[in-house]
Amino acid sequence: MSSQNRRIVNDIASMLDKQVVVRLISGKEYIGQLTGYDLPSLTLSLTNAKDNNNNSYYKVVINGNSISEILMKTTPLFVPSEFAELVEKTLKLRPGDVKVYEETGVVTIMEKITVTENIGVEGTGPLAQKVTDIYNEYIKKKKEQKQ
Repeated sequence: MSSQNRRIVNDIASMLDKQVVVRLISGKEYIGQLTGYDLPSLTLSLTNAKDNNNNSYYKVVINGNSISEILMKTTPLFVPSEFAELVEKTLKLRPGDVKVYEETGVVTIMEKITVTENIGVEGTGPLAQKVTDIYNEYIKKKKEQKQ
């Protein structure tokens, strides 16, 4: 898989469980929560969707051949590079102790703790608890900024 294809896959993966707008070649449009996708067909699954005629659907599965574009209106709360910088400063860690993987939305701390928007903090021990506290405060502030 080329790096460009990987970026597209990662972009779609970052939209999972988020509100998206899917425009079809026919001009029809669906707004709903992206709950699944299949590659290489690009078939999408939306939950709690509405079409541009204001019809509501619990579940919509859209064939990838009919998709014109996929849009995400909301910006993610979790920005990996921003969070990594905050952790590094707050815990006074060395630059190499915190790694950011932007393409997958992952931050690792000392190769023992993993942080993502969907899962939160994975790890155990006192350091993981400190990172969890920083993460919770970070997300709380981001939510307050959105309002």
